[in-house]
Amino acid sequence: MSAQDNDGGARSDSAAASTSALKWAVIAILALVAIYGWQQKTSAEGELTALKGEVASLRKAVDDAAEVRKSSQDEIDRLKAAVSDAQRQVDEGKADVSTAMSKVSELDNKASALTKENDDLKAKLAGAQEEMKAKLAAANDETNKAKASLDAANKAKSDAEAAANALREEIDSLKSQVSQLQKDLQDAKSAAAQTPAPAAPAAPTP
Repeated sequence: MSAQDNDGGARSDSAAASTSALKWAVIAILALVAIYGWQQKTSAEGELTALKGEVASLRKAVDDAAEVRKSSQDEIDRLKAAVSDAQRQVDEGKADVSTAMSKVSELDNKASALTKENDDLKAKLAGAQEEMKAKLAAANDETNKAKASLDAANKAKSDAEAAANALREEIDSLKSQVSQLQKDLQDAKSAAAQTPAPAAPAAPTP
């Protein structure tokens, strides 16, 4: 009985010792866990502080990026406006170029028409000059003929005047002769009237 009691007491002591050891082991583990947790907390706090610094840096970077983005957006808007203005100017330039090309084409057509008209006028002028030369040559011929006719007429006039003068002289001479004959006839009549009539001749005897 006593052996059993002793054995039971030994078991109780052994269990108590095991329980005490287990308790101290649990305490040690909890202590280690607490130390590790404290270290982890300290490390986590350090990491949290670092993370807060990084977050602040990131926030500042984000703010800077937002500012840069805003500036970039403003620059993009300005560039878009400049591009739109440039495109508008290009479109206006294209319109001006198209208008200028139309005017150039119109002026080219007018120049071609004027060139053709000028060539036609040159041809007409050349024809008119040739016709004028022919008319001038014909007029010169007519003038020369008229001058020849005038010279012949002047010569004929001179000859006629000379003939008329000679005829007048001849008439004057004839008039003088007629006057002289009339005078001689008158003298003869007077002399005949003053001269006695001659005796009649005797009649012949049969």
